[in-house]
Amino acid sequence: MTASKKILCFGELLLHFAPDSDGNWLNEQSFKVFTGGAEYNVAAALAQWKNPVKLLSALPGNFMGEQLQSQLRNKGIEILAEKNNGRIGTFYLPSDGDMQNASVVYDRFPSVFTQSDFSAFSMDEVLSEVKWLHISTITPALSENAYLKCLDLMKEASARSITVSLDLNYRAVLWQDKNPSDKIKHLMPFVNVLMGNIWSVQQFLDIPVKYGLNGSYDDQNLLKQAEQSASEIQGIYPDVEMIANTFRFTSGEEVHYFSTLYADGKLLVSQQYQSDKIEERVGSGDAFMAALIHGILKTNPPQQILEDATEVAFRKLFIKGDTINDRINIEEL
Repeated sequence: MTASKKILCFGELLLHFAPDSDGNWLNEQSFKVFTGGAEYNVAAALAQWKNPVKLLSALPGNFMGEQLQSQLRNKGIEILAEKNNGRIGTFYLPSDGDMQNASVVYDRFPSVFTQSDFSAFSMDEVLSEVKWLHISTITPALSENAYLKCLDLMKEASARSITVSLDLNYRAVLWQDKNPSDKIKHLMPFVNVLMGNIWSVQQFLDIPVKYGLNGSYDDQNLLKQAEQSASEIQGIYPDVEMIANTFRFTSGEEVHYFSTLYADGKLLVSQQYQSDKIEERVGSGDAFMAALIHGILKTNPPQQILEDATEVAFRKLFIKGDTINDRINIEEL
């Protein structure tokens, strides 16, 4: 039997158009284009750190699909791509904009991913040699087929003793007219490693924020709530072994960043980072998730896993685009 060693990510591959906020792109007739998508961002970081990675996604059956497929292979990512005659999904966001608010403009309905039924590859092909499955909550929001594929993959992964991680990414525009907790609660029994924050836990899992919060990064009730939420999660979903929370507080250009990790019944807290200015708001959470997976697979101590993931995520705030680059080597932090 072939040894299980690969990390599988399932999600939509996107093009991120990044016009400047001042509108100069109209005169220059040019703006930056990045490859993105939550699961792709995780896969790209893991591959850069020499982890064997597979990405299950969908691509258009044209020259753009071929070029994207070649780029992924050049990055060391094995791509399993459904092909159809649709188009690649896109979103528009300046580098000083935030995925969490109205400054992001999606153009991904329909797309090759949202139109796919994900039947081109058998479960054995998809999960061959896989030891870890990663999905974000963006994917099940995109279509009923994508949600059902998430559920099937997570069930089968659990049955094969493959570790399953879920990032509780909340994008309000993707869940319009839908109740996110209805779907995500069905995925949770198969999750082993969970990432998000106390507010996304409330949104997706109906575990409320009980402590009064003053909106400040140094509010000690943040830590109390993180521990309370994690304890409740494990009470309902006992297979969840680790729960990470990231906290990013911004005021204008200033940012304060730290994170927590609940493991073995203890809440670990990272070093706190601060900067008067950041360069990019996209992808730091995905960088954190990739570092979390990397550290767990290396069996690093929990505090080191947390500190490395936090530093990687903070440093991503100063790198343009959706993914990390070679300025961030997790083995040389």
